[in-house]
Amino acid sequence: MKGATAEEHGKLCADRKRATQRMFDEGTLLAPPTELPETGPVDLTDLDGCPYYARVLQSDIETLADRFSQKLLTPAEFEAFGQAESLCAYELAKKLAPKARLITAPYVFFFHPHIRQTLLGWLGVDLDRIDLVVDEAHNLPDHLRDLATVALPEESIRRARAELADRGDFAVPDGPSASRLLEIAQIAVAELIDLLPPGDDGILPDGALEDRILTAVGGTSHRLDTWLGALVSWGESLREERRRQRRLPRSWVHAVASALLSWPQLSGPGYVKVATRGPRRSLEAYALDATGSAAPIRACHASVHLSGTLAPLEEYRDALGLAEEATLLSVPSSFPTENRRLLYDPTVTTRYEELRTDPLAIPKLADRLAQVLEDLPVRTAVFFPSFDLMERVLVAGLQTALPPSAVIETRRATMGDLWRSIEGFKRGSPEGVLLGVSGGRIAEGVDFPDEELEAVVVVGLPYPKPTAKREALRRFLEERTGRGWEYAVEAPAQRAILQALGRMIRSENDRGIGILLDKRAPTFTERLGPMAPIEDLARTARTFYGRRGRRTPPADGREAPSGRAEAPGTGR
Repeated sequence: MKGATAEEHGKLCADRKRATQRMFDEGTLLAPPTELPETGPVDLTDLDGCPYYARVLQSDIETLADRFSQKLLTPAEFEAFGQAESLCAYELAKKLAPKARLITAPYVFFFHPHIRQTLLGWLGVDLDRIDLVVDEAHNLPDHLRDLATVALPEESIRRARAELADRGDFAVPDGPSASRLLEIAQIAVAELIDLLPPGDDGILPDGALEDRILTAVGGTSHRLDTWLGALVSWGESLREERRRQRRLPRSWVHAVASALLSWPQLSGPGYVKVATRGPRRSLEAYALDATGSAAPIRACHASVHLSGTLAPLEEYRDALGLAEEATLLSVPSSFPTENRRLLYDPTVTTRYEELRTDPLAIPKLADRLAQVLEDLPVRTAVFFPSFDLMERVLVAGLQTALPPSAVIETRRATMGDLWRSIEGFKRGSPEGVLLGVSGGRIAEGVDFPDEELEAVVVVGLPYPKPTAKREALRRFLEERTGRGWEYAVEAPAQRAILQALGRMIRSENDRGIGILLDKRAPTFTERLGPMAPIEDLARTARTFYGRRGRRTPPADGREAPSGRAEAPGTGR
């Protein structure tokens, strides 16, 4: 089951639940399973039902609801309760949900059409009975665009053809064989990607994919829809067959044919067709307009949307198609302003043209960052605009200036590994260093209260990567609002900076210095607040942090007169 989607897991889970319910209705009780062995294979195929779900059906929900209303458990505590009682915590939560006044859930539970209907069914309410609170709302417009986007990866078509070769080819009604149709589609996708100019992605003309397929195979668009419908039906039959065999209910033919079938309808001003080279070769029908996916918000009884980085509020309102009379409220931070000092460096930049044309730009940036870290005597996080730039700066000399305990975020690190590294950073040296990416998992998803983090360095201005999709979004917003550049480029950069700086200030008692390593930083003064150019950072740090300022120990080995002593030659 490794790598299965939530939908695929759900299908298999639903089968076990139906079998369990049937046995439960017949008076058969499933005992909790014995503990699974730590090593060796485990055969689950002869399990007709689910003993964990059976325990939920056997539970007194009223008693449990009363128990949990007295002491609200954290998710980890609720899961531990499920394990201790040999019941499914997820299914128990669903049983308890109708008795709750407040439900918290990931965005997808409310905004995915099918999952939302299921959620409302669990709760027994309609949308007009919902008061919706959207937290971290700055992420919602992009989430809704991604939700409505359809991708057609070249690798998926290759897997679909292999699936057909393994199961046996067949002819579509009055048309070519299924394998020939998929071969033509794969050639068309590859040709459109190969036509791209140098760069990561490019806009496709309307009808480019359909025209190539029809030209190669002959026929009309109506006949092509019929042929693709036959592939969808074949794939659905395969999914059901695999499901009955208690195998992963997946069909690549079904996925590819469904995407091709919907492709012509994903057009108009709300979509743009894009060919992409990396990180995987694919075509995308990218959703520019989030208002359709946001429609359930407008059907709710009321909604409140909040985030510490939601400004400009008009952009958020317009992106979701909220009413013009919606209340926009900007509330200043309740934390003391003197607890955060904001500086910028007027000597360096990450401007693309300068990094491309000046061979010394990256080494200069590495040297400057090493000096900044030397002058900051506290746990410091450094956020780069991209993994690519971080890797280039590390190679250019920063790596040797970092302490051995430095934590560096990588592209493919699992959340578990990343979290363990972060916990080590929090408990480690009081002068530790953490490197990540603006807009990444650390810069937006982790809190560092008290002395866990007391300085943040933002390397460059984290403008979105200038892709064809971003340019299409800018043009779309320009036509709709007249503020395309501000909404599509400046606002995301501003939010990424504020999110990064916000990691170190989590309460009214937290203090920290934020540094923007880019001479263009003053363009964000209106949103970020007053900032001063770096002058003597070491002195500024000593003044701000008090006696915690770094002092190099004397050569004779005597303890430094103030600050933390450190071994000579440590470099930090």
